[in-house]
Amino acid sequence: MSMTEVSIRAMGDYYAPVEDTPPDLRALLTAETGKPVRRIGRFIQSALIGAARCVGSETPPAETAVYMTSRRGDLEVTLEVMEPLFKHGEPPKPLSFINTVSNAACFYVARHFGLHGRSCFLSNTHFSFEVALQLALLDIETGQVRSALVGSVDIATGPLDVHRRRLELAEGTPVAEASHWVWLQAGADGASTLKAVNFFADRAALSVWLAGQAFDPRRAVFSRGQFLTAGDAATVMRETGLTRMSDASDGRAYYDSQGAGALADFVRDETSDATVLLQVNANDSGGYAVVLLEVTRG
Repeated sequence: MSMTEVSIRAMGDYYAPVEDTPPDLRALLTAETGKPVRRIGRFIQSALIGAARCVGSETPPAETAVYMTSRRGDLEVTLEVMEPLFKHGEPPKPLSFINTVSNAACFYVARHFGLHGRSCFLSNTHFSFEVALQLALLDIETGQVRSALVGSVDIATGPLDVHRRRLELAEGTPVAEASHWVWLQAGADGASTLKAVNFFADRAALSVWLAGQAFDPRRAVFSRGQFLTAGDAATVMRETGLTRMSDASDGRAYYDSQGAGALADFVRDETSDATVLLQVNANDSGGYAVVLLEVTRG
């Protein structure tokens, strides 16, 4: 069976460092979507802002699928429901209880853009964005889907010292929240192409795959995923022969899907002469994730 090529139609982001209190997003949401959305929390607001910036003034096909991911889901609403329940035995508000199901954010994105394709919410400790991206890629390649919105959302919750402990960060570590979205479509009509999203159980399997690739150091850049060690990064550089490296964490306060932001930065960088990006990430079980994309410059 021949595989359909998958192009990147557009990308859009919301990113904000959080220094004290997580920001109120209602005014920004109205500005980006053109209308207020009532009775939703900051997680869904962030999803809508990122998706709206991705789509811009265009209209996605009605059958567009939505793939959304987050390592921790809607922490704000979950805490709003669980703390009164466990501390005081108070039942949750019905809408808050419904919105603890993270797929509720997919519903709001689909409703805003008038979409009726499939939707799903995925989560993974280290590879949240990669698993959603791979599922969308496979669905398009096999003809199940023609158009897809893929997004990752990470929000911060107050107080920030408690939020850092949840994220297992050192005291005072800068934190941020972000919503990264990519619009994929079947065919080679876009300026950027998503070539591969692969997972490997161990270092040896990754090395075998890398050995089968041919990277031109003049055109390709290696992107170090946020959980990849410096030693692993050096090994990837040696095995691929690449000489240029970027770091997904550079210039970003901490959130769980920094790699998604690095992909978007590469695609939108009009000053770069590189046209191929190899991003490698790792988890704490010895596994690896690879994202490979190619852009047309000029």
